[in-house]
Amino acid sequence: MFVAQQPLPAPPAGGAAIGEVLIALLISLGVMLPVGWFLWRERAGKPTLIGRAADWVASKDGLPRWAGLPSYLTITALLTAGFGVWWDVATHMQNGRDEGPLANPSHYPIFLAILGFFSAGIISMALAKGELPRRAFRIASGWRAPMGAMIITAAGAIALVGFPADDVWHRLFGQDVTEWGPTHIMMIGGAVTCVLGIPLLFAEARQLGARGALGFAGKLRSAIALSACIVPFAFLMEFDLGVPQFPAATQFIIAGFLVGWIFTAVRAYFGPGGALLAWGVYIGAHLFLLGTTALLEDVLLARFLLFLPSAVLIELVALVVSPRRGVAFGVTSGVLVGTLGMAGEWLWSQAFMPLPQPLPASALPLMLAVGTAAAIGGGLLAGWHVRMLERVAVRDGVSHEASFDGFESVLRRGRLGLAVTPGRAVFGFWQRRQVALSSPDDGGVLRKHGSGLAGVLVFIALMAVFAPPTANHGMSGTVQLSDVTYSDGRQAEECDGEAKCLARVTVTMRPAAAADDAVWFYGLAWQGRHANAEADLPRDPTSGAPGVLRVAMRPTGTPGEYVSEHKLPFYGNWKTLIRLHQAPTVHMALPLHAPNDPAISSAKGRQIVTGDGETVRLITEREFLQREIKDDVPVRLWAAAYGVVNTSWLVLIGFYGWCYAMAAYGSPSRRRAASGATTPRVTSGV
Repeated sequence: MFVAQQPLPAPPAGGAAIGEVLIALLISLGVMLPVGWFLWRERAGKPTLIGRAADWVASKDGLPRWAGLPSYLTITALLTAGFGVWWDVATHMQNGRDEGPLANPSHYPIFLAILGFFSAGIISMALAKGELPRRAFRIASGWRAPMGAMIITAAGAIALVGFPADDVWHRLFGQDVTEWGPTHIMMIGGAVTCVLGIPLLFAEARQLGARGALGFAGKLRSAIALSACIVPFAFLMEFDLGVPQFPAATQFIIAGFLVGWIFTAVRAYFGPGGALLAWGVYIGAHLFLLGTTALLEDVLLARFLLFLPSAVLIELVALVVSPRRGVAFGVTSGVLVGTLGMAGEWLWSQAFMPLPQPLPASALPLMLAVGTAAAIGGGLLAGWHVRMLERVAVRDGVSHEASFDGFESVLRRGRLGLAVTPGRAVFGFWQRRQVALSSPDDGGVLRKHGSGLAGVLVFIALMAVFAPPTANHGMSGTVQLSDVTYSDGRQAEECDGEAKCLARVTVTMRPAAAADDAVWFYGLAWQGRHANAEADLPRDPTSGAPGVLRVAMRPTGTPGEYVSEHKLPFYGNWKTLIRLHQAPTVHMALPLHAPNDPAISSAKGRQIVTGDGETVRLITEREFLQREIKDDVPVRLWAAAYGVVNTSWLVLIGFYGWCYAMAAYGSPSRRRAASGATTPRVTSGV
């Protein structure tokens, strides 16, 4: 199976060249030095361009200067980062490794976006003048910032650290070509959690009686911001692209947790229609990502889960179980989301999701079980999240009651007077069903925050158990090749690994039942496109994208025997394998072809060409899909590196929770009004 071959040109499998590191440093300085200059001038009480822009935005949207502009900058940066990540992950699946971090154009929007939302957090901190929320974060003497700003800044910091940490990781351990690499999680995770600061900023603005945070319009604005917290769906991207490198259970865990958390929270916070509003934000984000990446030539497009059944189920639950009963509402919603909602996603996957979906019906009991547990955890977190936001927003002497008067004047100015009466009726229905979740005024940490902590721990525990792939050694497959096709027209029974060659693959598994109840069993060829690739490169049979093929393996009727629905490539840069995933976490691979990679010094980097009639032992999938990872790294170094990354994330998650808890329960800060305009307090709104 391992044969000699002249090495193909290959990008480096370790860290970046020093020149590219310096360029990245210069880009960082080009952004952060002006932000630092603004920070210094703003805190010194001197006029700044950003300060004037923030004041202008505040005059239009009615939010404090530290809430409006920074929130819009964060959302803009997040959308930019999403476009870059959707482009980048697909590119790696089609092309393989980069020549360097700046050789891939998709890295630029990601890097600039990370700098963008980190800067947005700093800008919010710098703009914090005048009247501030009753509990603000003390940065220095005379300088306090809203808790929401601290969350955005902290998320930006871990994402920004992730960029150089990624290069260090590659130098130590080799490149990990997966979205879920530790340093990749730092960057993507920072991006998708920075948005948690925005609903907190809006709640802090509501506490001060800011015009733009009150009334129906303010409630809607806050509900949309809370809905945007669904963006950790980015971690489902490998499933959406058809090359998941982690067990299928994680898709149901992440999906169940996010829907159980965010959709339930928005329904409890906003009232009737809240879950559907959250779904609209979710689907809008996906359509934006799909639309922008579709503008790029020959990029593999990601599909997505629907989540609409779960949104409808949560709305129905709210008719029976009042959202006022936070835990009961969250748990009931979680049970239905994890069972009927996730079953609906399974049905959706049969029509829309790429291979290896849909999963077989035999896998559903496990998937629905873990999805239900995760959704219950999300429901518990939802109740805590809403209680914290509502408690932050409360302030004596400020009325948050919504009014229809503003909408009526808009309708009449637009000559839509006929819509006033039905509009007032709909508004009255919505207003009568507004409920507030009670928060305990006293008691310990568990009484105040126990449900939220339990929800997060459920998710962490499920991922710890079901995310790490495991092995099941002792399996093998005998390969038979048919319909062997060379580009030069020659006839042969197998591919030589040199010339362009494709073949239909038949595999006889040993033991014969190895794939009978598999979660998935299919052929994958990926990373086949490179700079010198031929014009007629094989394309995916479903999406038509070049450089990646996802091919079903069909049973022939003979026990243990399967044949590929389409031909698979055995040449060039293609990495071709048969993937076997057994429940709950076994990931094995039957290698068919891989190029000789001079950047990989170990035996994993040598060429693989499986011949006709050859029996091949299945290996762990990580050995093949992530062949760049070094074999000679001491275990203690791996343990230390993972320990640092995991600890940093646990600390960051704890900091997010602390910011929410202190904003809701912390003692009022001793604050002194600084120079700058204060936000006028009003008692009603649109």
